[in-house]
Amino acid sequence: MIARILFSVVMTVTPILVGHAVPAMLDDDGMLLVDGRRLFILGLYENPTDDAVLREAAAAGIKLVYAAASRESLDRLGSHGVYAWLNTGSHIDLSENADARGAGLKEMVERFADHPALLVWEVPDEALWNTWYNALLWRGGAEPKALAEQIAALEDATQRDQLSADLERSRALHREGCYAASEKLAEDLWRALGQNSPHPELGLANAPHRAGRLYQGMVKGRALLGELDPVHPVWMNHAPRNQVAQLARFNEAADIVGCDIYPVPESPHVRHSDLLDRTLASVGAYTRRMQQAAPGKPVWMVLQGFGWGDIQPERPPEIREQLRRPTLAETRFMAFDAIVHGARGILYWGTAYIEKDSTCWRDLLTVVKELDDLQPVITGHDVSHASVRVTIEETFGSHDEGVTVLPKRVENEWWLIVVNERSDPLTYMARFDLLGQSGSFRERYTGAVVDLQDSAFRHTIPGYGVQIFHRLSP
Repeated sequence: MIARILFSVVMTVTPILVGHAVPAMLDDDGMLLVDGRRLFILGLYENPTDDAVLREAAAAGIKLVYAAASRESLDRLGSHGVYAWLNTGSHIDLSENADARGAGLKEMVERFADHPALLVWEVPDEALWNTWYNALLWRGGAEPKALAEQIAALEDATQRDQLSADLERSRALHREGCYAASEKLAEDLWRALGQNSPHPELGLANAPHRAGRLYQGMVKGRALLGELDPVHPVWMNHAPRNQVAQLARFNEAADIVGCDIYPVPESPHVRHSDLLDRTLASVGAYTRRMQQAAPGKPVWMVLQGFGWGDIQPERPPEIREQLRRPTLAETRFMAFDAIVHGARGILYWGTAYIEKDSTCWRDLLTVVKELDDLQPVITGHDVSHASVRVTIEETFGSHDEGVTVLPKRVENEWWLIVVNERSDPLTYMARFDLLGQSGSFRERYTGAVVDLQDSAFRHTIPGYGVQIFHRLSP
């Protein structure tokens, strides 16, 4: 029965009926329950202004779209059968102006919580990272540049030389990680120029304190939001940055967590990830990292729907050309790499920067449709990775591992989702005692049939490949 559901193509969407709020709860394994139905979230940060594009996305399987804070925006998404999330903005942070912000949060709930299209609240995007990033941009770039320009304009050569030397010392201290000393010297330079620093609050030295205040304010805001609206969960998206302990504190302010990771292409011109692994497989690595930072909470990953060249027009043309968009195979791999490592949702960012008749957009919708067709499988309860023993046959690379197998059992039917996190093809042996001694599996993309012998099967998978096996009936 599952197979017939999976491969049927339904190109119509059902409008979300006007009425009371739709309760969204988290099941015991973190899968979202919408009106009691398990749902793997497929989302889009872009809210297309063209109804035809929105219809196309909804027909492919997009279930959740960012909405502006208006009833009209929610009405429009609901009419296309798509749920929405709303960002609370600074209302969620009660670390300052608590009364005013709390009132703003209450007003948002009163205006929107009963709308049937609303599914999730979101806190400010990358809130933790921006505490540090804004200081990095100012102290490491904009401030020394502004000081250098003003020092160069001084008429007194002696003063100019002295302040230039002090500025270079401040820069050196910054490079050495002596942030407090670097920032104090920069403040002294502003005063020597007869000015106050434009942004004295933006420091790397005080970033831990500022992050701590923000964390405490958001935890208080989340508690208030839970009292005002107990039927919609709160999700928090992080940058692919910060330490696990920092992330864990902030994750107290959310029910669902995740991060954005955009690893295409593997290029020295892109440093979106600061893990040692910056390959496509960094998607799986960050999925695990988010789980480590929020044990027991579901993870939604934000994946790449653009090319870096699309969002960096200031780059030279020859560099932008290298900063290409993901291929179909890469888009598919990144999605399933997140899934086999436990993601409970995938959202795409950056599609606002690509043409809707482009190969990238078509490929993205192709993968979304594949995932939506597999909803009954993906939303099935996981069977432990530990129950599958995978060995890699001898090869030219130093690949002792790299193949991950996620078993799923749905209505007594077995499915195996397999990814190869290496760029080289690998031949693997997967042993899974729960399958019994014999039987056959068909692979979804190639149609290949693989026989089970002594509870194991052997197969080859391409580099960054994905395989979906379904056990054939005897």
